[in-house]
Amino acid sequence: MSPHEKLALRHPRIVAFHKFYSEYHLFFEVTQDRFRVSIRIYEADDGRFFFEQSHYIRTPLQDSAHMLKADRHGEAHIALSRGVESVTTYYDDAVGQGHEPEASWFVRNGVY
Repeated sequence: MSPHEKLALRHPRIVAFHKFYSEYHLFFEVTQDRFRVSIRIYEADDGRFFFEQSHYIRTPLQDSAHMLKADRHGEAHIALSRGVESVTTYYDDAVGQGHEPEASWFVRNGVY
């Protein structure tokens, strides 16, 4: 974020801000189709990056959907990697144990 952008956003009533940096669409094979999960990367007011995902994942191996807290990272690609891993790790585990991927594994993130 440029110094001019930061200056424009400084106001006593604004307590925090972030800037949209990029968006990626990941496609997963599910029963005779593909399912899209989107990951957005944002730059925070401190210059670090975080991700937000359109869907969490809950496979038959999990008790609840996997949700990571919004950690901030020094580089955009690190935030992207964390977002990708938050879905693919559990997807791979379930498929590796013989489960057929289903669209129902993907749980909508209501704030995305």
